[in-house]
Amino acid sequence: MEINCPPDCRFFVEGQKHQQIKVMHQRLKKEGARSYIRRAELYQRHPEVFARLEKIFADSFRANKNLKDSDLVSALELVKNTLETEKKGLIYQHSGDNIYANELSSQILVAVTDFKDDPEIGQGKVTLDYSVSVVNEFLKEAKFYSEMDSNPRSYLRHIMRYHPDEEAGPQAQSDLIITP
Repeated sequence: MEINCPPDCRFFVEGQKHQQIKVMHQRLKKEGARSYIRRAELYQRHPEVFARLEKIFADSFRANKNLKDSDLVSALELVKNTLETEKKGLIYQHSGDNIYANELSSQILVAVTDFKDDPEIGQGKVTLDYSVSVVNEFLKEAKFYSEMDSNPRSYLRHIMRYHPDEEAGPQAQSDLIITP
């Protein structure tokens, strides 16, 4: 059941907080605190990389409501394979049968390459190893959501909560409370 609710509705806000806490506890129980520490360390080095990738995920989902968490998992696996291949000295973009995953992996690779090749980043340069680690963190998180929730778009919806549509203003973000 869906209830139309404005984004500033206290029930909507509380529901979002409750969901985040629930997921955090489930993930801590499954993976331990080390996964959060590792992600925080990576994030602290280059938060802009995380923000850009999350925005790509949110914008892709906004543009294609057929996109599923499994498509994102496939895309992240393709990116990881491509970056691992590059670490071996070969430039080859992996692709698969999933057109959504192929398109999304291309967008992710462009973003990662922009950061890797950006001379402005200087000493804290985004390395190939760092890029693989970040992609791996997103991959683990997306897989966790896929395993934890029966909704095939739970991770994408989670990401969209943090990246409302800027173009249409604050009214464009989802104002639905979804209940089972």
